[in-house]
Amino acid sequence: MRCLVFLVCSVGLLWSAQVHARAVSIQAVDAETLRVCADPANMPFSNKEQEGFENDIARLLAGWLKKDLSYDWFPQAIGYVRNTLNKKRCDVFIGMPTGSDLVLNTNPYYRWGYSMVYRSDAGLEVDRPDHPQLAELRIGSVAGTPPNYVLHRHNLMGRVRPYKLIFDTRLRSIAHEMILDLKNGFVDILFMADILASYYAREEGLDITMIPITSTEENDYGKLEFLMAMGVRHGENDWKRLLNRFLREEKDAIGAILQEHQIPVRPVRPAR
Repeated sequence: MRCLVFLVCSVGLLWSAQVHARAVSIQAVDAETLRVCADPANMPFSNKEQEGFENDIARLLAGWLKKDLSYDWFPQAIGYVRNTLNKKRCDVFIGMPTGSDLVLNTNPYYRWGYSMVYRSDAGLEVDRPDHPQLAELRIGSVAGTPPNYVLHRHNLMGRVRPYKLIFDTRLRSIAHEMILDLKNGFVDILFMADILASYYAREEGLDITMIPITSTEENDYGKLEFLMAMGVRHGENDWKRLLNRFLREEKDAIGAILQEHQIPVRPVRPAR
């Protein structure tokens, strides 16, 4: 009998602890305000003026939830998640790569990748990473990013002008610097994220050609395309499910926002 009582009490305590953990997890999400974690200077994604496409999606989500909207601004650098979401200063990242261990991801809602980018008036014929013309070109690429594996694979690293991977977005934009270098003739071709290339080329009035770099069974370039989702704290499964419902119900509206901002997205399918 004593063992039975102990077992019942233990099960009761475990159930109580689970209920408490669930309640704490739910209570961490503000009931009145949609609190978004965002970079204050990371266009075309977001900025303090709320001009980015993630800002528009956040407004759409706030309306769908019937909540006010607020932001916790922090640059996307080391400690981004730790100093915002994990400190409960905000409740959701509008854009976060799937598979990140730092957050609990929703279902993905768009996909981006890397492209080869050059001036449309440059007279180049490059249409693949192993094109022989690349051996004579000045190439720009961000250090430590996936395209460098492709460049190394084709013995092109000696042609590369490297750009910094980690920087404070409030002080500079490496993507903008890359496009300016392309515009001013310091590089001939860039291997970079197509979302950023498209945005900054428009900002500079530069007509560019973008050739997507894809990994296939034949070339096996590794992961060059990324699914993007929303990110929440681990354990907040109800909040994640609610956001997944939003992504389903407002799929067309989200697509319209991406189109309005001229975001070059790729079809959502399992990433390599």
